[in-house]
Amino acid sequence: MASLAALVFARPSSASAEAQVKFASAAPRLGQGEGTQAPDGAKIQQGALIRGYLSKPSGMGPFPAVVLLHSCLGLPKAKRSIAEMFAGWGYVALFVDDFTTRGLRETCATDFGEGLSDAFGALEYLSGLPYVDPQRIAAVGYSQGGDAALKIASSRFASTFSVPRGLNFKAAVAYYPPCANQADVGLAMPTLILIGGSDDVTPAADCERLASNQPDARPDFKLAVYPGARHLFDDPELAAGRRLLGMWLQYDAGAAERSKAEMRDFLAAKLTR
Repeated sequence: MASLAALVFARPSSASAEAQVKFASAAPRLGQGEGTQAPDGAKIQQGALIRGYLSKPSGMGPFPAVVLLHSCLGLPKAKRSIAEMFAGWGYVALFVDDFTTRGLRETCATDFGEGLSDAFGALEYLSGLPYVDPQRIAAVGYSQGGDAALKIASSRFASTFSVPRGLNFKAAVAYYPPCANQADVGLAMPTLILIGGSDDVTPAADCERLASNQPDARPDFKLAVYPGARHLFDDPELAAGRRLLGMWLQYDAGAAERSKAEMRDFLAAKLTR
């Protein structure tokens, strides 16, 4: 069944033009109030208005969907091609822009807790679109966005936000996340972690420790480590490598292609009907 699903989802599908949308960041549940602290100490904002970029496959659906969560550097230059890749695989893709409406440029020196509430706001927004299947939505996060994806996968936060009861993400994919932040957490939904073996920003060893804390019987957790790959290994803008804000960032074409294949097959298996 999973291999058949992979073939179906891998089949190219033409995509509609990217549309800019706005949606509310998820607010705390009634009785928690503005400024509530989430279980990890992050501040929960009261329904900030967030910008996003929406792409969809051609057709009526209902389609599975992905919420895309960017790094601490903001939206990647390749955001449109990333979203079109997902649409070509048969997914509605919503790239969340955490920064523009907040007037931010980067958040690399801070814990950006608002990313989690934005992710759940995006989940609720997508679930209300007539061409999206609300039971087949995954979170895909990059670096700081990967941290939010792992928090989502822990399922510790879903009840914190004022989204319809029973609505939650179905799976999570985390590119080079800071696994140390979730080192002792048991992940409660299908989760894929993709990380470079030479990443000195978010070390693979931390993700290996996280993996060792997952029950041996869990078939829904997968860690892929790419030897020699560095942080942001999937960003072609970094072909020559670059030091930015103390981080060494470098593209690795082999790791990038392997990670896309891993993610495509994982999502096809986990978001089947």
